[in-house]
Amino acid sequence: MSLRAVAHCATASSQELGDLILRLVMIGFGNVGQEFAKMLLSKRDWLLKKKGLDVEVLAIATKTRGSLLTKKSLNLERVLDHLKENGSLVGFGPENTDLSPLQIIDKCDADALVELSTLDIETGEPAITHIRTALELGMDVITANKGPVAFAYDQLRDTARIHGVHFRFEGTVMDGTPIFNLVDRTLPGCEVIGLSGILNSTTNFVLDMMLHGSSMEEAVKEAQTRGIAEADPSLDLEGWDAAAKITALANVLMEANTTPKTVRRQGVTDVSSSDLRRAASEGKKLKLVASASRTGEEIELEVKKRLVGPDDIFYSVDGTSSALTIRTDLMGDLTVFESGPGVTQTAYAVFSDLLLLVESIRNGTL
Repeated sequence: MSLRAVAHCATASSQELGDLILRLVMIGFGNVGQEFAKMLLSKRDWLLKKKGLDVEVLAIATKTRGSLLTKKSLNLERVLDHLKENGSLVGFGPENTDLSPLQIIDKCDADALVELSTLDIETGEPAITHIRTALELGMDVITANKGPVAFAYDQLRDTARIHGVHFRFEGTVMDGTPIFNLVDRTLPGCEVIGLSGILNSTTNFVLDMMLHGSSMEEAVKEAQTRGIAEADPSLDLEGWDAAAKITALANVLMEANTTPKTVRRQGVTDVSSSDLRRAASEGKKLKLVASASRTGEEIELEVKKRLVGPDDIFYSVDGTSSALTIRTDLMGDLTVFESGPGVTQTAYAVFSDLLLLVESIRNGTL
């Protein structure tokens, strides 16, 4: 249980007994961070009435758009308005700071870190250091950044246990779809012996558009216009994003203790529209599938192109949708399907992790 969060439990003189004030520091304030902030605003009354919870954001750190730090709660509505009007947090007011994210984590009297910085596929940094520092300071941590789970899950999990705090990461794979919580909370006693899924929505969308006549360049541009792909889509098209996701899944659910660099990886940059039409003429579709399988003591990870027919469960996973099959020893195969996710779903994963964090704090469990 986070001692910081317990220290901020409100007394009966200020609120009803059992109410909790949870103070956050946010590292990264892009689309997901802003959507999460909007969620806190829209759900504030619900949180107070139904959960006895008041959430305050004490600091926001960004890489290029300025940072804010205060001893009091930031006015998130004003922060969002200022950012929309100015494209930056600079000039917001006395809360502006030049401190680095690590300095902000150290100086901010927060109970929990919400880490939403950009993925670094080479090392998982600086998010790993942000998270480790917060855990060592006694902060609970929520992240939607897959890098730390893909590169340093065992290390961060053990650090959280040593310091008696929580490390939550539901939003790292398949947006807000509950994968880690599904296994943890509803499959007690089951061993995960394999994983297979379409995990990268950008690639799936691009292949789908190419099948219907677009070039890869046109499909990527459309994905960027819709906010599905980044300005540099190479991490998606070369299979790195899917590799990071299957590694994160295997590290948590199969104790793989590995990194994305061990994944046998293919991308789709060599796929042409004629390839897709040829497959369609045979009643098949080309999909980029990530998988993890156990052979003895070894866990093999791969991302590869696969031709699937109508009898394959992934055949109907089109556009921005994704799916994951979890193979277990006692329950057989379970497949989770996510249809057309967006930034709201990823922000919801952070929000749901926050609710489960509070539940754990109140129950005194890790």
